[in-house]
Amino acid sequence: MLKKENRLKKNKHFNYIYKHGKGLKVGNLSLVYVKAKVKPFKVGFSVNNKIGKAVVRNKVKRRMREAFGQLIALVDRRFNYVFIAREGIAENSFDEIKNNMLAIVKKAGLLNENNN
Repeated sequence: MLKKENRLKKNKHFNYIYKHGKGLKVGNLSLVYVKAKVKPFKVGFSVNNKIGKAVVRNKVKRRMREAFGQLIALVDRRFNYVFIAREGIAENSFDEIKNNMLAIVKKAGLLNENNN
């Protein structure tokens, strides 16, 4: 589970990461990341209205949060992350979302075996 101190909440923080970060896409998931200025690192999840109605969007966001919670020990903690859901992700299973998340973090070179 993601701790409160690691959640990205404010719109200005999301906008900073979108503006200054680097982005990648794997399957129905995108990642934008930027070097963190302060500790602890932060993670945000974005699900657009195009995904579906509120129930579907919330379900996707819960799955994304839980998948990242299981991968949190593997990621580089010197970066802030925003995961963006793309159209079609609502049909993906939890395992597919988790595998896409792991693949995108690997592709970005942000896997870290030793915790910072």
